[in-house]
Amino acid sequence: MSPQDFENQVRSNLNNRTTVTPELIRQIIRLTLDIQGPEAPHFTDKEVFIEQMARSLEERLDICMPDATVIQLPFKEWLSERRTSVADLYFWDRYRKSLLQDGFGKEVVGTISRDTDKIVGLLEDPTKTGPWKRRGLVVGHVQSGKTANYNGVICKSADYGYKIIILLAGVHNNLRSQTQQRVEEAFIGVDTDKKDRNLPLRECKTGAGRLGDEMRIPFSLTSREHDFRKDSAKAATFSLNAVREPVVLVIKKQTSVLKNLVEWLNSLNETTQGKICNVPMLLIDDEADNASINVAKGDNPTKINGQIRTLLKMFEQSSYIGYTATPFANIFIDPESEHEMFEDDLFPKDFIVSLEAPDNYVSAARMFGEDGDLSHLLQPVSDHLEYFPERHKIDHKIFGLPPSLTEAVRKFLLGRAVRILRGRGHDHSSMLVNVSRFNLVQQQVTSYLTDYLEEMRNSIKLHAGLADKDALKDPGIRALYETWTDMLPSQGESWDQVKPCLLGAVGPVVVRTINNKSSDRLDYKNHKENGLHVIAVGGLSLSRGFTLEGLMVSYFIRNSIMYDTLLQMGRWFGYRDGYIDLCSLYMTEEAQSWYSHISSAIDELRAEFRLMEQQGRKPSEFGLKVRTHPESLIVTARNKMRSGKKVLHTVALDGRLIETAYLKSDPEVINNNRDLLKALLNKLQGAGDYKEIKAGYLWKEIPVDIVSNFITRFQNHDDASAITQARPVIEFIQSDAGRFGLWDVCLYSLKNGDKISFGFLDVIQQERSCREINSCYQVSGQKMRVASRGAEQAGLELNEKQLTELKELNEKHNGNVPDYVYRSFRSRPLLMLHLLDLRQSGNKENKLANVVCAWGISFPGLKGGGNGKKVEYMVNPIWWSEQHKEEIEELEEVSDEGSN
Repeated sequence: MSPQDFENQVRSNLNNRTTVTPELIRQIIRLTLDIQGPEAPHFTDKEVFIEQMARSLEERLDICMPDATVIQLPFKEWLSERRTSVADLYFWDRYRKSLLQDGFGKEVVGTISRDTDKIVGLLEDPTKTGPWKRRGLVVGHVQSGKTANYNGVICKSADYGYKIIILLAGVHNNLRSQTQQRVEEAFIGVDTDKKDRNLPLRECKTGAGRLGDEMRIPFSLTSREHDFRKDSAKAATFSLNAVREPVVLVIKKQTSVLKNLVEWLNSLNETTQGKICNVPMLLIDDEADNASINVAKGDNPTKINGQIRTLLKMFEQSSYIGYTATPFANIFIDPESEHEMFEDDLFPKDFIVSLEAPDNYVSAARMFGEDGDLSHLLQPVSDHLEYFPERHKIDHKIFGLPPSLTEAVRKFLLGRAVRILRGRGHDHSSMLVNVSRFNLVQQQVTSYLTDYLEEMRNSIKLHAGLADKDALKDPGIRALYETWTDMLPSQGESWDQVKPCLLGAVGPVVVRTINNKSSDRLDYKNHKENGLHVIAVGGLSLSRGFTLEGLMVSYFIRNSIMYDTLLQMGRWFGYRDGYIDLCSLYMTEEAQSWYSHISSAIDELRAEFRLMEQQGRKPSEFGLKVRTHPESLIVTARNKMRSGKKVLHTVALDGRLIETAYLKSDPEVINNNRDLLKALLNKLQGAGDYKEIKAGYLWKEIPVDIVSNFITRFQNHDDASAITQARPVIEFIQSDAGRFGLWDVCLYSLKNGDKISFGFLDVIQQERSCREINSCYQVSGQKMRVASRGAEQAGLELNEKQLTELKELNEKHNGNVPDYVYRSFRSRPLLMLHLLDLRQSGNKENKLANVVCAWGISFPGLKGGGNGKKVEYMVNPIWWSEQHKEEIEELEEVSDEGSN
């Protein structure tokens, strides 16, 4: 029995108890050990194992999971009434039991039940006669448990009467196969590969199937091994009129597969109207942002999108639910106009559901947020450039591994040793290495990693058993020891305890290349007893929903302007109960800044979503909120790169911060902007109230003309820093003379450091890391922000009610209030002026430019943004295409996979 199975058995027992105490947990662990006898997990010290297991259970049993939020069109409630008339929610009841047996806490299972009730209740009642269709979207988090949610939706939909359930599971075979397995365990109840080999049913049962009636088995037209094939024996003998149990298909989002499915359904359709009648169908589109319009070259995505819509139109009664991990879904942003967005048949016009994650979820905010409690897990990388720079060609040769990568391997091995010591050595453990999109480069990295692993294995075999005075003479053992001194296991394990476990840690570890050309597979299901322990080298094949079990160490050398791709590459998001202290994430500072930036934007959108639920807003209004968010400019630029022409995109600036995060690097431009700022400071003198504040120098109630003149004349990089283009910003300012007639202006200056004389003021510059790309500096510090957090409170004038609210928010956020809160309190806009000392990202000793002027504007607005004027920006996809050619090619490769 694996440690995980043992823990699940203990938790299942505890879930049946009304009261759980620390003493009871330890008592049940001992009882279960006695019952299992020789089948119990192996451990080096029984008391240590019991205590480690008890602590893990105490943490997980205390997990909370907030309910989902919903915005929807008015809709007749049907689920409550049907619930009383349906005698048996057979598929849901056994799935619920299996979740509890698998160790899910009661509270989490209760939330899943409520959330899936909301979602299924927003579909149409499958017993309703006549034509109908429903369209919705569920927004979750990367690796947060969306699968558990949509499996619950599948079970309940089947219980209430949906006859055909189609699940689109990405474009990669490994993800489709993994998804098929999970649907089998949650809903089908049998291993379809075994069933197809005509093995006895008792040998085929899996997951929830072990808890139910042998006679009730959904009919699956796909298996773990095989996607849908219209010429298969199952398909050849199928009849729509003979559907007694639900029919399920787990298929790739691929043109050929969808074409086969449409043709097969057409061949079965016996109605003259061309519609399949009285067979309610549910289509679940996992990673729905991958089914967007106009993302890849040519007609391919349009084909996929069109085939999904054709599939839906074949049924007189159909419901569609898209699942995505990013609110910046392409379905909101891709269409050329708002009208086209609403008219698309996949637009979630009926409802949008935002899922919350349990409080043990390792989120982007916890790792990359300014007050993230897991930021210490980040390990900056700067020694990779001579091995595999971010930009390289398909025939790039590498000649070894950077020290940071070999250190990451040692951390993985040491973490495994600690897990053995904690009695969890047979749990799956993984390390991720993502440094190139090219298969040939990945193979080279795999070879070097395999060689290094052998070196470590030999060192451990020959020297780990010796006393330290002899063992540390070996370079491999000494390197392990030096790496260990930087690790801080939360449970106080020592080097003397860990060293004897090193051989067991390194022994079973393998290196595998995971891409569409490699025969290697992450076959966790075939290593259930002793675990699969793997260093996985890959690119996009390890993204988009695929789970790396027991992921401890990630080494990630990739940059991306593609927010959705960037988030999906983050396999380290998820759950790390019992070993989060052993995890590390190696990446460049620039990549960290991108993750921090998009994490902040997404958290802001989720907050807006919750507010919109309270206000009873419509899905179309959230679609517009995403579409007009300032971050949508960069998504639009990315998606339209292949168009070869500039495009207009509408943005709302109410309640937003805009900044010149990209600055022209031309020395003459930098000098001109300096002179412009000095001229502005001269105009400010006497134009309004002036005082020195903690953040620098503040002028209040400045006439708008002074501000507009500065913005208009500032030499902005209109392609890279599109959001600070002068024309739309001035147009927005002029749209509301009442609100934007008077301004606050702040020139920021640090309290400590070397002062420079700038105009008539002494200023201490702000140091920012950045990278130089063609003709501009890209600020790549925390969140890709020019201003520091809290800078937007300059000039705030708060009434008593606002002071009370701010105090409460300050306590809620542990003294680190998000800046959008200050915007909601502002009565006047704030022009933010900066003098920057720019240093090379990853090498701060290298000064790129000095006294570089930048600006930002904090626009006042209600939390969640206001309803003011929207302005049109000119987006230049050509510039973005030139700067990010490799990323475009990678996206095209993924799109091509979906088209074959």
